[in-house]
Amino acid sequence: MVIPLPPPVLSLVIPVFNEGSDISKNLQTIISAAFCGEDKPMEVIAVDDGSSDNSVATILSITQTDHRIRLIELTRNFGKEAAIHAGLAAARGNAVIILDADLQHPPELIPQMVELWTRGVLVVEAIKVNRGRESLLSKFLSHLFYSLFYFFTHLNIRGLCDFKLLDRHVVDTYLAFPENQRFFRGLIGWSGYPSARIPFKVGTRQGSGGSRWSRFRLLGYAIDNITALSSLPLQIVSWTGAFSLLLGIIIGLISLWQKCQGIALDGFTTINLLIVIIGGTILMGLGIISHYLRRIYEEVKGRPGYLIKPRSNRKHKQ
Repeated sequence: MVIPLPPPVLSLVIPVFNEGSDISKNLQTIISAAFCGEDKPMEVIAVDDGSSDNSVATILSITQTDHRIRLIELTRNFGKEAAIHAGLAAARGNAVIILDADLQHPPELIPQMVELWTRGVLVVEAIKVNRGRESLLSKFLSHLFYSLFYFFTHLNIRGLCDFKLLDRHVVDTYLAFPENQRFFRGLIGWSGYPSARIPFKVGTRQGSGGSRWSRFRLLGYAIDNITALSSLPLQIVSWTGAFSLLLGIIIGLISLWQKCQGIALDGFTTINLLIVIIGGTILMGLGIISHYLRRIYEEVKGRPGYLIKPRSNRKHKQ
């Protein structure tokens, strides 16, 4: 009779995308820092999000000598949110920590996060006290996003990132959410579990290249995240329509009054103004509604948020 091994106390979920040049060194750094060199029950789940470099081959070679490391290989690039979801679904630990593979999330905080968890804190969040070298435009756009996100959702995620420790109960709750299009930080904040925050300074990226996000991708990501947790933009469409109707009624009454008074009125300016206001309002409203319809369409299809390559393919690569 085979007695099943108890689940690891701690799971580390590490999304990986084109980190082949440094992933071996970074994984060893993370593991060494997790328990300050002590050998404790732990698993490391590296989720490859469709890398086009040698990340998969490098991680597979590491798994031959360190059995605490497991590889989950997605069939293509589904995005970081999907990689986090896949890692959480595979994690077996009593507590799960999500952190980046490039060491911008300092692994030295892991013992402190675990200590807070042992005291009964269900969610331990690392909060950035600085964002490294950023342009004024990037800082302004970041501030704008957090302000709009708070306005629409009433959730304050300013400075928060994906570097979190989640209790097993929180992980199971997150995995039970039915939607496929997820915003990890927002959903954890929305869940409202007792949490603690640890400040940290963003480290220097240990990997090839810089940010892979363009301004347009960040804009789309921001819009998706806001609409994932708030229906307020749809209400704004109604408010804007009501305002346009009220403005049109006022202008119409003024025009009728001037006509009754026999005052000559050049109507071109008024007509053009009404066309611009009403036309712009309609188009903006249609744009917001179409965005929500797209989200509904994606959810109704019921496709999984990610796909994992079968084990046979991984063995064949070895």
